[in-house]
Amino acid sequence: MDETIGGYLEKLRHSCGYSLRLAAKKTSLSHGYIRDVELGRKNFSNFEIIPKPDTLKKFALGYRVSFNELMRIAGHIVSNPTNEFEFIDLDLNKVLFIRIDINDTVTYHSSTQTFFESKSLFEFSLFEHSLEKNGYLRIKSGWYVNLKMVKRYDETTGELSFFEDFEDNNIRIPKILAISIQNEISKATKINNVQNLDCSYKPFIRTIRNLIIR
Repeated sequence: MDETIGGYLEKLRHSCGYSLRLAAKKTSLSHGYIRDVELGRKNFSNFEIIPKPDTLKKFALGYRVSFNELMRIAGHIVSNPTNEFEFIDLDLNKVLFIRIDINDTVTYHSSTQTFFESKSLFEFSLFEHSLEKNGYLRIKSGWYVNLKMVKRYDETTGELSFFEDFEDNNIRIPKILAISIQNEISKATKINNVQNLDCSYKPFIRTIRNLIIR
């Protein structure tokens, strides 16, 4: 059975000789959170906690271990370079948002599916111009939102909501960036919420090498 990130972090903490409170001091995380991660679930629930990359950096620095190894065990980096793949035609008009991860994996989020494509940042930069021409907005580093799919923007929280039903259909934008892009988002939401809007867009199809991650 593959080792969980929580179990691995607990072993690392013990090998360092750290108590939970000392580990909290070393990582700048709360001792309660560290223990929840080690147990693999949140308090009063059975949902497994998978630390985000920024949190794993804190563990890596605090425990003096490889950040990439933590990323691999947590599942943020695909360890098997021979994953199967398929070429598919993806209609980017129907994609909600696109993300570029730190391991140069481009993730396309639609309302029903998620597609993965391995691309370097340089390769994706060549594609970025066509995204902007087709209604995408770069809201922060590595995040591109399809403005045609945005329904609402909350200026207080910096949160975007999409038209489609989606289990994670909200994106929070850092306040410092929200100010600079607020006008574009507000304009898009007004257009999208006009009744009887003709939503026929020029086809924006791209063939991608979709990774089948198992």
